[in-house]
This record gives sequence, C-alpha cells and structure tokens, in this order.
Amino acid sequence: MRLMSLFRLGVLALPLTLPAVAHAETPVCSTVTSQPTLRLPRAADKLAKTKQLTIVVLGSSSTAGVGASGPDRTYPARLQQELAARFPGTTITVLNRGVNGEDAPENVRRMDRDVAPAQPDVVIWQVGTNALLRQFGLGNIGETIRTGITQLRGYGAEVVLMDPQYAPWVVADPDSKPMVKLIDDVGREMNVPVFHRFAMMQVWHDRDKISFPQMSAFDGLHGNDFAYDCLGRSLAYSVAMGLKAPSQPAVASTAVPRPR
Repeated sequence: MRLMSLFRLGVLALPLTLPAVAHAETPVCSTVTSQPTLRLPRAADKLAKTKQLTIVVLGSSSTAGVGASGPDRTYPARLQQELAARFPGTTITVLNRGVNGEDAPENVRRMDRDVAPAQPDVVIWQVGTNALLRQFGLGNIGETIRTGITQLRGYGAEVVLMDPQYAPWVVADPDSKPMVKLIDDVGREMNVPVFHRFAMMQVWHDRDKISFPQMSAFDGLHGNDFAYDCLGRSLAYSVAMGLKAPSQPAVASTAVPRPR
C-alpha cells in the first residue's frame, strides 16, 4: 500500500470539522471579485421569475467541511450566506452533499439518492482530488465526469465543475496539473462552466504570499476557516454574476492564472 493510500485512510477517519488553527496574522482574501462569471441562464431566469433556487454542492471531504471549525464555516454554508446577502427577498437553498473519501465514481453512484430528490436548479460538483490521492492517475475519470454531467442534466440541473484544491498533498502529485486540465477540457467539451479552485488558491499562495499553514488544516490537504470562507465568497461572486445574467450561454473560462 502506497503512502498516499495510507494517507487517504487517515482522511476517511477524520471528523467532519477540526479545531481551527490560530495564526499570528489573518490572511486577506483578495480573489472574491476576480473570479469569472459562471453562466447559469436557466437558473437566472428561474430566480428572476420565482425568487427561489436550489443549489446542491456535491463532492468529497473538502465539501463536507473537514478542517472547518463548524458546519457554518464550510464553503457551501458560506456560499448560501453570501448569496442570501446578495439576493435579498429571495430564497436560495444550498444543500451540502459532500462525503469524505469519495471521488467521481462514488459521486455518480449516489446521484439518484442524494441529488435527484432535491430537484436542484444548479449542481456544483467538486471532483478530482481523491482520484489523485489514490494514485490511480487520470485513468477513466474524464469519462466518469462526462457520465455524471449527463446524469445531472437529466435531473434538469445546470452543472458547474470545481477542480482540486491547491494544497501540499495535491501539489506534490505529478498528476495534479493534468487533472486540472482534464476537468477544464471536459467542461469546455460539454459546455459546462468550471470554477478553478486550484488556480485561485495558487494565487493566494504565490501572489498573495499566504503560506500553506495559513490556508490549510493541519493535515496539509483540507482547508481551514480562512480557506473555506474565501472559497465560499469567491464562488458566491461567480454564481451571483451568472444569476444576474439570464439567457447567456455557459462558458468554461477563468480569470485567474492557469497553473504553471
């Protein structure tokens, strides 16, 4: 069993939330308004007409909230809080469907159970991290993501893909950048917008000089309260810009630099 596999077993055993780690200086989230618009034309039209929207966030442990100090500090929770503030007089429900240790195959297998009953207007699918940790390489994950997108669209949902986090355990994997590119390519091929978490967090680290301990939990993989707050607010900005722009086609572009 390889080191990464042993690490993954440890991740599966982690509690949902972990104590926040204090740092001498609180980092500043500089990327909130630099994110690309996530075009969601049908969701925008529905919100304008009914003032209601349901978003499901599907993924693994970083979506579930490992590393956050509480359920209200996860990025899906921060997404809902930010969207509520941006769209007063509406009801935007964000449902967290993250499960520790999963990746695309497990996500797809439980879509009928965990996603379809909510009748979501939008599904944000965080994918790719655990495929790297399992040391399986890219394998057939591209085809699995395509299958999942088709299934989610069958529920009537618009889909957004989110790529892996920029964290020590992910960056150390030689397949991390190919994975990011694969997800972007699938999004472009299937006309699905992609939220580039990897590139955004790389900006925090490389440009803003935010160290990994300042934006990661003690395990070097998951986020902390700062990272989830910044991610949630940045994601909310991208979603909000899309919801204010009805009847425009989806795009799979990003305003933050590509991984180097």
